[in-house]
Amino acid sequence: MTIDPPPTVPRQAQKSFLFVCSDGPDSAAPRTAHLDGHLRHVEANWTRYVVAGPIRKPDATDLVGSVFIVLADSADEAWELMRGDPYITCGMYESISCHDLTLSVGLFPGGKIWESADAIRHRAAGG
Repeated sequence: MTIDPPPTVPRQAQKSFLFVCSDGPDSAAPRTAHLDGHLRHVEANWTRYVVAGPIRKPDATDLVGSVFIVLADSADEAWELMRGDPYITCGMYESISCHDLTLSVGLFPGGKIWESADAIRHRAAGG
């Protein structure tokens, strides 16, 4: 099967932030207790998420955390959204990391954001 190369598309205008949330011990009880509030929060703000969902270890059924990709103008604004989620405020997660994420290639951006490797080589070196 031959797959066409991705089209080049404009870079996303708004910043994206990746939140990786790792469950603490005994997270099943708070996950269940705060499910309704969590779902209300994400549904009310669904246009601010690129994607969000629980994570598991490969081939396992137990949840080990959640990931959220949030659209926001700043990390502070992204954290403001996250702090409105009962799953965050109840202390269910043992750790939460936030990363500035560039949506570079895939279905959401609709292709790839670079014209050539030379055009982004400086970024690959950390620039």
